[in-house]
Amino acid sequence: MRTLLVAQRSGAVSELNSRRVDWLWPLILLVALAVTGCAGPSTVPSAQDARPPNPGQIKTLVLAQINAVKSYSPWDFSNTSGGGTTLTEIHTMGLTVQDNGGNQAPRIATKMPSVNDGSISIPADGRMVTTWQIRPDVTWQDGTPFTTEDIAFTFAMYSRPDLSLNSSASRFMERVDVMDQFTARITWKTTYYLALDLNQSAFWMFPKHLLGEGLEESNAALTQRSYFTTDYVHLGPFRVTSWGQGENQVFERHPGYFLGTPKLDRVIIKTIVNPLSIQTELKAGSIDMAAEKTLPTDAYADLRDEWSKSGEGTVLSRQDNWRYIRFQFDPAFARPIELSQDVRLRRGLLLGWDREALRELIFPGFDRSLTNGDTFMQSSDPRAAIVGEPFAPFPYDSNRAAQELAGGGWTRAADGRLLNREGQQVQIEIRATPAEAKDLAVVAEGWRRLGAEVIEYVPPEALNRENAFKSQFPATNATAQGSGDGIFVGFDSRQSAVADSNWIGNNRGHYMNPALDRLIDQLSASLDITEQAHILRQEADLLAADLPALPAYFRLSSTSIRKTVRGPIYEDFPATQGSGNTIARNAHLWDKA
Repeated sequence: MRTLLVAQRSGAVSELNSRRVDWLWPLILLVALAVTGCAGPSTVPSAQDARPPNPGQIKTLVLAQINAVKSYSPWDFSNTSGGGTTLTEIHTMGLTVQDNGGNQAPRIATKMPSVNDGSISIPADGRMVTTWQIRPDVTWQDGTPFTTEDIAFTFAMYSRPDLSLNSSASRFMERVDVMDQFTARITWKTTYYLALDLNQSAFWMFPKHLLGEGLEESNAALTQRSYFTTDYVHLGPFRVTSWGQGENQVFERHPGYFLGTPKLDRVIIKTIVNPLSIQTELKAGSIDMAAEKTLPTDAYADLRDEWSKSGEGTVLSRQDNWRYIRFQFDPAFARPIELSQDVRLRRGLLLGWDREALRELIFPGFDRSLTNGDTFMQSSDPRAAIVGEPFAPFPYDSNRAAQELAGGGWTRAADGRLLNREGQQVQIEIRATPAEAKDLAVVAEGWRRLGAEVIEYVPPEALNRENAFKSQFPATNATAQGSGDGIFVGFDSRQSAVADSNWIGNNRGHYMNPALDRLIDQLSASLDITEQAHILRQEADLLAADLPALPAYFRLSSTSIRKTVRGPIYEDFPATQGSGNTIARNAHLWDKA
């Protein structure tokens, strides 16, 4: 659970669990982070915690993913589709890691910064300072010691605007000071509620001894270095020995891994673009595990049912991203334009399709509590109870839908067609990827019953990779971008993907709402978990009132593991929270029967 750090005006500092804060204490001044795991262990785990493999036995684990790896870099590991991102910690490590309670815990760091020991402070100017101690036994996979100089160098890399490395964490960092070989101080521009979430996803480490000279190189020269493919060196338990053009990667165990020698000798990650082939190889035993998001949901359901009888393997599932249908608000692209101008029309479309039927179709036999889209908060988030279910008041109701549409000027003619104010039949295009074809069919059928002409469009994969194309859809687009507070980048006015930014930005629907922008900023600066929850509730109420997007469901992320695999992955995967967080945080403990 998240931890709340508080300081009394008398100067005495105490660290309390957020659920136990006595709000009647008038002298309590909240000064620190509502970040998970802030009171991490103060001692460094022994490298003997992981048992070395049997010297006479070569153990190889074969994994499958959908997409090839273009390079080992944060700019190519930001896309969570295809499963590769969640395997990152096989080879790459950050200062922190997500533990099984969903908390940030120390990994390269010896402990999490804390108000108690002064390693978190809030100067009078409103900035924040976090001081990190790192383990003395961490080495890059080539044997070079990892030091705080690497942390400072990483910040310098993130400060280069041409590398597109502007992560949420680095945007709030002002500078990194090296205090000594194992102590670094990060000064933040303001208080930031995720300042302790410095895992490999938020702050991907770069080795100064290998890339230091490249800091002055052009973007093209630096990113084309062989370091990011065939010569990749990082801090994880397995080092790449064959890149295989990103399609057949081979990793050998790193005997100097700071948490102990991995139990496996080798890990092979195969790229198999056809999900049916992955399913076939899983059943045949030629691969031991498929990364999450590699099979369609119905294939996971079939495999789950088959393996539950045969005992040949296990299918694990957890909550992933919140899925929704967003609208186009840029008048240059929006068609029909009135959809972006009248919330009654958007509300009518929400009421006009059966979300419950869609969930039952997409997730047959899966736990409904994990797929309910009436909220964007994951059920394990301690703030979820306060946020509630803002979209619950909009169940499927064709009569209410017709009333809302009529209020916005769309009325049904005698022949059943839904007509706009000019007497023309309403035409709505809805886009999605091939994987969401079922979504399109259910939503389109609901809107057709209202009398609209609905165009279901699944763009070619090449177009779906073009930012400009993805930002110019005319009406609606089915998508998913995170969960909890992570969804708001898709509605932040300052994140709008426009031509001047080369169409880079998470807000591809170009929704503009200054009130929501202010709440986003308040949430980012909030240091109290309860205050965060109430801000999230305000944001949720705003989204429910204005409906820049229509809720669909919570996606499930599933993985398939044969019985040959041993280790903590069976506990780690269900506990993983949020898209992009890895299941390989304990890959050094994986084993094979």
